[in-house]
Amino acid sequence: MPIRRAVRDLLARVVPRDRRSAPPSAVMPVDGATDAKVERPRRERSRLRREPGTTEILPSLGYFGGIAANYLAVAVTGGVREIELFLPRREEGQLDLRGIELYRGGRRIALDGDRVDVTQSSDATKDDRSPFMMGGIRTKREVGPWWRMWLAETLDVDEIRVYNRLDGFGRRNRRLTVAYAADDGRFTPVSTDSDRVVRSTLDLLARLTAITVTDEDLGSVERARALRRELLARLADRAREGLLTADPTEQRLVLSAIRLEPGSDDEEPSDDEWALLGHALAAERHRVPTTATSIRTFHLLLRTRARLERLAREANAAGEVVGTPPAVLSRHGLVDDGGLRARSDEYLDTIERASRLLGDLGYPTMLAYGTLLGAVREKDFLAHDDDVDLMVPLEAMDRDSAEPVLGELRLALQQKGWKVTRPNSYTNFHLHDPSNGLHVDVFPLFVDGERTTLHMEKMKLRSIATSIVMPPAPITFKGRELLGPAKPEAFLAERYGDGWSVSDPYYDWPWRLDG
Repeated sequence: MPIRRAVRDLLARVVPRDRRSAPPSAVMPVDGATDAKVERPRRERSRLRREPGTTEILPSLGYFGGIAANYLAVAVTGGVREIELFLPRREEGQLDLRGIELYRGGRRIALDGDRVDVTQSSDATKDDRSPFMMGGIRTKREVGPWWRMWLAETLDVDEIRVYNRLDGFGRRNRRLTVAYAADDGRFTPVSTDSDRVVRSTLDLLARLTAITVTDEDLGSVERARALRRELLARLADRAREGLLTADPTEQRLVLSAIRLEPGSDDEEPSDDEWALLGHALAAERHRVPTTATSIRTFHLLLRTRARLERLAREANAAGEVVGTPPAVLSRHGLVDDGGLRARSDEYLDTIERASRLLGDLGYPTMLAYGTLLGAVREKDFLAHDDDVDLMVPLEAMDRDSAEPVLGELRLALQQKGWKVTRPNSYTNFHLHDPSNGLHVDVFPLFVDGERTTLHMEKMKLRSIATSIVMPPAPITFKGRELLGPAKPEAFLAERYGDGWSVSDPYYDWPWRLDG
């Protein structure tokens, strides 16, 4: 086990390092004691979720996404000194989240190691990126998993945002509780499946449909099943006329009434459910135009090309109603049809500026992956692509030896005035052009003699012959003189297979599609 991982696992089982910096709710042992007792927050009351009719009417109770257009928002009063995320204490489960952020007045509060300490019941993350930078919060599967942070001082916070993992396995967190405390150590819990959430969701549905669900209805499976069909029909009718609600939390709660994963018989969603799923994605695009939507959170349901295409049609039909541009499916989600093509001159300008910047730092920059595929096969950006891919060579044997070099490169780019972000736990990074706000996705090549290692299918690292990529060769793309790999066609065959010259928008899809 790597040393850093072992240290984190040890810290997850102990209290903070000394009494002087202990969080307010930690009860430190007296001299001679061996264990520290820490106050643990409780969940909100959740009796209604156990009613047989609740799972019929709200089959996806507790759902939330993991993107800027769909997350769990927790309103805060009184500031924050501690936060605990946990699943039911006596049940086996796994915390599996993308990250957490703190906000004040709509602005994110930057957190660093000097201001915050973190412990957790166990650690199953794959790297050492911060959970405050979407590096992940993940425990092992265990009884009562939890994650806890405490700050050196109380922060003036008015919102906590919790981001789920991006795919359908975010269902692991549907019984999540987010509890926060200020200096007094008294926790305020917010549980995603609480009676409060059930009642507020039913109140929302009643407001949208004029159908009231009573406690007596929740006690009957048959009655609840009939009410749900009626609720979905009225919601779908309203959605076909306009936006159901502009509030992001309400948009998320409406999805509680839709089955987001197949049942035992893999029953096809009803027409009303398809319409509401499409409406949900169109509503996200309406509120956050740059989003690729939460489509991946439905991946357990979207197991065939036919279902993906049905959802894309529904989202576009809903988009015509709410006022979003036509969209196409991409491996990242739903994106504007021909989005890169519509702004091709701006993106080409950014490619040239980024290439000059990286070149001046000693890194010749080549077109890569989907951008190279478009340049060679279609002489244009791909219609379904939504980002620009570049790659730069590093003299490194593997990822471990490359990380220090990458760290220095990212710092040098920032010092030149360009913003650098890491979208995932892989080695690539986003480089943001300060002149127009567009970004390119930069991928490193680990060049080690005759073999070069790089991200290939499903982002796995594997090696190819160095002669395929090095030395960089000139390539003309839409009238711009740029660089590509030494053998572009051979590179595309390595990455996309021998059929690379034929368009297939489902190639290398993020999840397995049946058939």
